[in-house]
Amino acid sequence: MKTYKFRRKVDFSDLNTVDEIVTSTGFFNKEEISFAVEMVDDKLNNGELSSYEFIFLDDVNGNTHAYTCHGKIPGTKNSYALYWIVVHENHRNCGLGKVLLKETEKDIFKAGGNAIYVETSSRKQYDPTRKFYLNNDYIQKAVFEDYYDLNDDLVFFVKKF
Repeated sequence: MKTYKFRRKVDFSDLNTVDEIVTSTGFFNKEEISFAVEMVDDKLNNGELSSYEFIFLDDVNGNTHAYTCHGKIPGTKNSYALYWIVVHENHRNCGLGKVLLKETEKDIFKAGGNAIYVETSSRKQYDPTRKFYLNNDYIQKAVFEDYYDLNDDLVFFVKKF
């Protein structure tokens, strides 16, 4: 595996980086891609007051191959949401997602989190995503039928520490 480093500081160039990474997967529609970029913009504009925290996985040349966005769920004491974990299409199936997920879990645990909640789609395209969470000790807790669209359910996972 190549050498990578974690980066938590969000730069203005990450607006384009996140757009590129999320778009590369072919999983997300324009509205979802725009929302991912808006979260970066929120962090840039609000700094520590932002609800979003990022971890980027950069190679030794400073190229970002993957990222996560997570944050404490408003109104809860110790619950966190993993909003995004995305690996650029050119770097999928290399173990980067797992490395990044473990680092994100460490940060959440250090911040006092005792549970991470994740939502994803039930579409066939997301079979590997759901398997990824199950293989990383997340438990499927709920399914909300037709949540995203007809025949596109929301699948809710949780991991407790």
